[in-house]
Amino acid sequence: MRSIHRWCIVLATVAVAALLPVPANAGRVELKNEITGLPDRRAKLAVRCWSNEDDLGWAVLKPGEARSWRFTTMNMWPFKKTEFRCRFRSGLGTTKEDLVTVFSVRDGFRKECKSSETGVDECVWVAKRDGFYQRRVVRDMIGLRYNVDVLRSKWVWKW
Repeated sequence: MRSIHRWCIVLATVAVAALLPVPANAGRVELKNEITGLPDRRAKLAVRCWSNEDDLGWAVLKPGEARSWRFTTMNMWPFKKTEFRCRFRSGLGTTKEDLVTVFSVRDGFRKECKSSETGVDECVWVAKRDGFYQRRVVRDMIGLRYNVDVLRSKWVWKW
């Protein structure tokens, strides 16, 4: 009888420890303005980003500028809620979706952003003249790094 009681205490302790929030990974989001070939006023990118907890406010990025931030994600339910959304405006228009999720702890989203070198969930987004891209850093067969930009939205006029 005593051994059953001890096993129940051990199992209860393990269950409680498993439910405690444990930081998963550092996360990083970077937004870059690579719009070229336009007058400065039209090439600026206005960005407003926020998460469930923080409003990062509006920022205006000139061509060649970037904005980035780091954060810690939680690994276990009910704490799997880290998500950053942004709104983008430029002299070329806005993204097709009014709000763009630039980071989420959802597994499918994180696979697109995972850096195999650092283990950091790193999402890089790039504004170009023809649209808005998600940048992936990959290695070729001999180990050289290069960028692959995947078009996520063309610029559209909604205003």
